[in-house]
Amino acid sequence: MIETLIPFLLAVLALLIIPGTDMAFVMANGIAYGRRGALYSALGISAGGPVLAAATALLVAATLAISPSVLLALQIVGCLYLLCVAMRTIFPRPGPTDTYAPAPTSGNLFLRGAITNISNPKALIFFSAFIPQFIPDDVAGPALYAFLLGALLCFIGGVVNFAIGASGMLFSGLN
Repeated sequence: MIETLIPFLLAVLALLIIPGTDMAFVMANGIAYGRRGALYSALGISAGGPVLAAATALLVAATLAISPSVLLALQIVGCLYLLCVAMRTIFPRPGPTDTYAPAPTSGNLFLRGAITNISNPKALIFFSAFIPQFIPDDVAGPALYAFLLGALLCFIGGVVNFAIGASGMLFSGLN
């Protein structure tokens, strides 16, 4: 299993440095509210992630209940989706940017982070496409393994998001 965990961790770190909705959210709140804004926003996003991890685990379990070869099809479709995301990242289309009205309380920042993550259809598709690539064929509980990978992704994402959000203080003059 360690032979799949190391590539998973490297891929997670590489993917987390690509700017996206979560990064914009924590950066904006880091700029507006300093470390507190970055921390509660990152915690909220990380709290929303296990919901997506659970959905992915259910998808893996349902897929395996149908047929193990369906999991291979899911992995292929997921791989193609991730290739599409990579191409859009490398060759972006110009368009409007998302803006947020800053939330004034820590609880509100946390809740907005969780809702931002859970309600992002790209995040669910990403979890469903990314995580199955790293489930070994011989693992005893593939759904549990998928959930644990998702939880690990959320933890690492929380640390990275907080660091990105806290760096927003450099642009605001807050300490």
